[in-house]
Amino acid sequence: MSSTLLQSINEWNLILYILGLLSIIGLAIFIERFASLQRAEIDLDLFLIDLKQKIGDQQILQAKALCDETKSPIGRIIKAGLSRLHNSKEHIEQGMEMVGTIEVATLEKNAKILSMISHLGPLIGLLGTVLGFIQAFAHMRMSGLMDISATKIGEAMESALLTTAAGLAVAIPAVIAYNYLVSRIQTFVLEMQTICSEVIDLIQTKQEEW
Repeated sequence: MSSTLLQSINEWNLILYILGLLSIIGLAIFIERFASLQRAEIDLDLFLIDLKQKIGDQQILQAKALCDETKSPIGRIIKAGLSRLHNSKEHIEQGMEMVGTIEVATLEKNAKILSMISHLGPLIGLLGTVLGFIQAFAHMRMSGLMDISATKIGEAMESALLTTAAGLAVAIPAVIAYNYLVSRIQTFVLEMQTICSEVIDLIQTKQEEW
């Protein structure tokens, strides 16, 4: 009976392997998204000063080159507006919004997988616990209560509950990581909207002078 019970306990390790895999995937996604957001950040104040100066001096090609040098989403969005410089304000805004939508989607890439992991982790862990209880009680019923000790029952329950704890251990960091990334992205979007608004106003003012 003891060997059979231990064999069933080992079968529950499959749940732990799945949770371990989810943990690795979540960590990899967080590191990749964190590195991507770090690369997207630039010195916005310095960039805006240089950009305004070049636009004010009608150095549009140099302004576009400055946007390319940043290699950032903000640079690509501003360049889209500069490419429609001689169009109406609505067309400039439309061009920047279209590129902005693509850039935001790129920043959010794979981030929702972290949210999925945070929801799946506890559920998979709970599934392992339920399956563990079912197997433990099934072996108890087949062997008879007189042939199994409280120690063996405790070992079976402990192993079954381990999957729930593991599920929570996977989910909690995933929740923290997801909300951190979402907060960073929201801050980034707000900065992009502010800078784009300033650039559009500047372009409109210079269009009247030109």
